[in-house]
Amino acid sequence: MNFYMNIFLNIIYITYPLLLFLFYVAYSKNIKKEENNLFLDIALISSTYLIIRFCQPLFDNTPIVIFNAILIIAYLRNRNITAIILSIVFILYYIFFSNFNVLVLFIEYILYFILYIKLINTENFEDKYINYFVLIKLLFFLIQNILITNIYTIQNVIFITHTIIMILILYLVTYFSFMLFEKGEEIIKYHMSIKELEKEKQIRTSLFKITHEIKNPIAVCKGYLDMFDTNNLEHSVKYIPILREEIERVLIILQDFLSLTKSNINKEPIDIYLLIDDVIDDFKPILKSHNILLQSSLPDEELYIDADYNRLKQVFINVIKNSVEAIDKEKKGLIKVFSKKENSKIKIYIEDNGIGMSKETLKKIKEPFFTTKNNGTGLGTSLSTEIIKAHNGEINYSSTEHNGTTVEIILDSTM
Repeated sequence: MNFYMNIFLNIIYITYPLLLFLFYVAYSKNIKKEENNLFLDIALISSTYLIIRFCQPLFDNTPIVIFNAILIIAYLRNRNITAIILSIVFILYYIFFSNFNVLVLFIEYILYFILYIKLINTENFEDKYINYFVLIKLLFFLIQNILITNIYTIQNVIFITHTIIMILILYLVTYFSFMLFEKGEEIIKYHMSIKELEKEKQIRTSLFKITHEIKNPIAVCKGYLDMFDTNNLEHSVKYIPILREEIERVLIILQDFLSLTKSNINKEPIDIYLLIDDVIDDFKPILKSHNILLQSSLPDEELYIDADYNRLKQVFINVIKNSVEAIDKEKKGLIKVFSKKENSKIKIYIEDNGIGMSKETLKKIKEPFFTTKNNGTGLGTSLSTEIIKAHNGEINYSSTEHNGTTVEIILDSTM
């Protein structure tokens, strides 16, 4: 076999099981340390088997040396028991392959273990261990040669030359293999960090959603509390049920977001026009305080659809709230609510005469965290889109700067 091809195959047999191990770790979720160590041991043993089973010595009448790179990696990764097992395997290999002295072999591999104990807590442990390991290997190969042959023979000189070449290759292959393994581990750590960041982002997104959606019913409660006259019995009868309803809605929102998943949709037959009327009634105090007129042209009839009352109410509250905030306080505000029935679809429109949106803003309006408000989270529109999609509907925005905005909500009206 070609000399260089043999070296290349040795590198493949060493690194291939280790790379498979790294891929397994990278794509396994919640892998435990014990499981990680077990599969690393399997990878090291597999590399040893492949080299002993399929590789040829680099030179005739010389044993394989390059598999000692696996032993070095085992020690560098603190797999002590595995390293001891590999050491025994290597000793047996040398005994069967050549006439190496058994006692000298045991002393050599015991020295590798002692070297590990001495250097484990020192700086640059990896570099030191590799360097000293290779020097010990060279020394003991020469000792074995002296014990076996006459030091002055030509064959001995050739053997020593081959030994030096093999030890040099062992040194280079070990460095390359360990560097490749370390880089793989760094990539895995980066991959795991990305996973943690995505998880953190999901949690942060959910927390933003909670904050944003809780603000809406609290704002309604504050509006009614500002008008609440405790000495007025009529106020108590009228406002307390509304306050209770809004508080219950807050509790529902909190319950949904505790799971850090999408909002739960519990569909049942609801009157869509009655739902919108309820939202408009809730907003009356806020509209009055902002000097905004709301004109509703909804049909005076019932239209039942299969939907989640509380989730859709969130959407309409968010849309009307955005319209209120988009209207300049110094001008007479106007919000129009009307609908169209087309075949099996019901289309609800909410139109305002606010500041409108530019084309760039309109393109990004549904993106999470995008907002033009100073204190906005950029999640209200995103959550509304999510809820409407869960109802197999659509929500569309049309707007021009200084000419207001129209929101179209399309829902399935079939039961």
